[in-house]
Amino acid sequence: MRFLQHIEFFVRSIGQILLVYLSGGPRREAIPDWRARPYRILFVRDDGIGDLILSMELLRAIRDASPGFTIDLLGSPQNAAFARTLPFLTDVVVHRRRGGLHEAWRTGRLLRRRRYDVVVDGRGILSNVDTHTTLLLLGTGARWRIGIGGRRNDRVYTIKVDPAAPSSIGEQLAVLAQPFGVDPHQRDWRARLPVSPAERAAAERAWTAVGVGRPRVLVNISVGHPERYWRHERYAPVLARLRARLPNATIMLTAMPHEQAVADDLARPVRGAAIPLTFSEVVATVATADLVITPDTAITHVASAFQTPTLALMRRNTHAWVPFQTPGKIAFGDVARRLEPGLTAERVVAVLDELITEMGPAKGWL
Repeated sequence: MRFLQHIEFFVRSIGQILLVYLSGGPRREAIPDWRARPYRILFVRDDGIGDLILSMELLRAIRDASPGFTIDLLGSPQNAAFARTLPFLTDVVVHRRRGGLHEAWRTGRLLRRRRYDVVVDGRGILSNVDTHTTLLLLGTGARWRIGIGGRRNDRVYTIKVDPAAPSSIGEQLAVLAQPFGVDPHQRDWRARLPVSPAERAAAERAWTAVGVGRPRVLVNISVGHPERYWRHERYAPVLARLRARLPNATIMLTAMPHEQAVADDLARPVRGAAIPLTFSEVVATVATADLVITPDTAITHVASAFQTPTLALMRRNTHAWVPFQTPGKIAFGDVARRLEPGLTAERVVAVLDELITEMGPAKGWL
């Protein structure tokens, strides 16, 4: 099987090499004087909303690096609505990556008409620059194509950035600011997510409707990708232990609409409540929570933004995905066959006990 995968990678690499040569061949460009004239920049982040949250301070830092910069985002249907709320983006172009290579070609032609000077590949966490991304980057016609080097098929970049030895995905992405004169070690890269007074007040009302006890614990059971799914029945003993250790806690569950009934069933035995939340409501609820329990999803990155203690249910070998400076214990699980996480309920209960014992007295939970 691995041999066949190597053959597949080789065949795809040949196609990408041809694409690069047909577009003028691999080349290197010197970093220009960014303040000499205006520059139009496109940042590629056509994936999940959590990925965009992880990248938003990088976008802000690039935009602030020169008064002549304007930044557009090549986003996805999943993150476009959130992207349009970011004040440092000029425009958002929606791209459906699942549409195949013909969709990448069509989008590339649209991007070329916008005459970007610079395109930045924000999908630098992947070990391979795939054909889809290569078509998009070449399609822009941008002279400066910036991305993280040292990966398969990175010849498409005209400026390669050395990722050094990052300890997390956040650090790896932050190096993309270097070509713009930004020192990645001199900034706090956690997302600055705004919460308006009205949104915070609505979140307070939602918590009060569930209960008035502390700590406030938000438990999310939904994920955006099946690889991150944790079986619903495993939450029941975790919630039972949470209630036993923290009898005064206010427990709120949130889930996607198709899992709302499951969330209701899980919440009822522990005197909690399952509340459907929009993304902006999730942000405000996390900001006003005392503890978050969630699989590896965008909510983990939201919790990091507000330094809300988090028990993140993560797969084995995903330590690089730990968000910026998220306090609390991080539980790592094994991966069984068919991408089913082998992180057992017993393991999560044990780590939850450790977290409560460690943090409870200082925070007044116990």
